[in-house]
Amino acid sequence: MKRLINLFVDICLLRAAPQDLPVASFLVTFTLLLNLLTGTIVIVGNFNSVVPALLAQLMDLALLALLVRLALNYQRHAGRFTQAISALFGCGVLINLVAMPLQLMIGDDPRVSPLGGLGVLFYVMLVIWGMVVVAHILRHTFEIRFGNGMLLSIGYFMLINWLVELIFPRSS
Repeated sequence: MKRLINLFVDICLLRAAPQDLPVASFLVTFTLLLNLLTGTIVIVGNFNSVVPALLAQLMDLALLALLVRLALNYQRHAGRFTQAISALFGCGVLINLVAMPLQLMIGDDPRVSPLGGLGVLFYVMLVIWGMVVVAHILRHTFEIRFGNGMLLSIGYFMLINWLVELIFPRSS
């Protein structure tokens, strides 16, 4: 287990690639469940209750898996799916775990303390780093340039945020 965690950390630090992970359907399920849990905890503050946060997180993970599966099938590299999605889900868990203390640092109103403003800065940096990690994984998965992976990462980020806002509108 320690070796796997270190592998996910190395992928997040761009020192390892998804193909370094074992091909294990258990790992996909395990990282999916952990990501569902940690991701829901991270976004629950944006919703009125846990249920829409859970559904939004589930939609995010399902859409990500679907798009990766379709793209790999199109490229005739379906065998890469297990490692790619394990990497995306597992690295997402680590990003979510880092986001949690930052959210505590930000608090309800980041303007009331210097720590809140610093927390917002770190949170924005973490979101950007998360997109870099996704780009790194996509680069290796699809054998594309990093810049193209970054465009896909940003595009997916924009798509899922738009869909979440469309399907789960927030009350003002």
